[in-house]
Amino acid sequence: MAHLLHEKRNPRSKLTEGISDSILSRLASSSVLPLDDEDLLQEILLRLPPQPSSLPRASLVCPCRRNILSNHKFLCRFRKHHRKPPLLGFFARCLISKATVFTSVLDSLDCIPAGRFLVPHSHNPFKELRFMGCRHGLAVLFEMSLHSPMPTGLIVWDPLNGQQHNHLTMPSGLNGDKWKCWNATVLCTNVEDGHVHGDCFSSPFKLVLIFNRDTDASTCVYESISGVWGDIVSVVTKKVISPLRPSILIGNVLYWLLVGGEVLVHDFERQSLGLIEKPADTHNGHVELSYHLLRIEDNGLGMAIVSELTIKLWERKSNCDGVAGWVLLKKIAPLDGLFPQTMPSGHMWIFLVGYDEEANVIVLSTMSGMFMLQLDSMQIKDISMRINLCHSVIYPYRNFYT
Repeated sequence: MAHLLHEKRNPRSKLTEGISDSILSRLASSSVLPLDDEDLLQEILLRLPPQPSSLPRASLVCPCRRNILSNHKFLCRFRKHHRKPPLLGFFARCLISKATVFTSVLDSLDCIPAGRFLVPHSHNPFKELRFMGCRHGLAVLFEMSLHSPMPTGLIVWDPLNGQQHNHLTMPSGLNGDKWKCWNATVLCTNVEDGHVHGDCFSSPFKLVLIFNRDTDASTCVYESISGVWGDIVSVVTKKVISPLRPSILIGNVLYWLLVGGEVLVHDFERQSLGLIEKPADTHNGHVELSYHLLRIEDNGLGMAIVSELTIKLWERKSNCDGVAGWVLLKKIAPLDGLFPQTMPSGHMWIFLVGYDEEANVIVLSTMSGMFMLQLDSMQIKDISMRINLCHSVIYPYRNFYT
């Protein structure tokens, strides 16, 4: 309270940065205490950290705060003020059981129970729903028949409110056993000024389906505004799409990793599909979890590759002649410190199992535990107590838990 009274005498300082001059002027000339002024109180509450516990704890103080914090307009302002949704946790898919569960990576006060984001299940005993990834607060699931490797449909799901968009059928012309190795991604396409990704269930979206034959890879895009699938676009390749790697989004381009390290490129503006070769002088190509695509500074494409007990970082750049190629960055992350000194060298394996493109954080799975590695600062956080080692595919989930 002393700080707030000080702000009343000195209305323009760090605490009140961004609050309108009219509110501060009224406050300075009034005998009303700062926390009794509802407009100023809203401005203060907007500046609470966007962690899950912030708004519920503040709402317990009094009915006035509770009314403000439960107001839809205030929640919209809260999201717009913070802009970037916090990382709530990961959806982790176990390759053994195929089950996907949510695991919070936040501290105890903000930890969200796994049961809050239960992945939907099929009501048909001969079908299952398979989690394929999430972005902008939305998740995409395949409806799979137990007797066929081809999906029978897709579902877009909002984990925050549990709502699902209508069941989407597959594009026409994809019948038969010639198609294999399916993947998909969803992204919000709301271009309204001030829109903040996270509360995107009612916004328009695109759903991108990717699939293989023996001779090519293809994509097909569904747009919710028109409600129809677009044309199938293909590129010749014998490489197989990685089912363990979600796409990354850079600008208007989606990138997928192929098994072996090559990259599939889908350009929305050009409506084209292309290929990028893997970096030279790399090995471990037979280990699918040794590669991961990255979004690096200035919206560039990068790749992390495990080499023995280090992670080498590559960046896609153009030379003076305009020819694009991979450049090995000087930044290399040594990871031998993750293992006890007594551990046999044969047990010192490292897999790249997930990536948060918003924070440039990669998730590592090792015999000694699970870790988050921030690639800008090279800081490592142990999350072993939160995620079971059998979960081999990790999908970061960001949203405002309001």
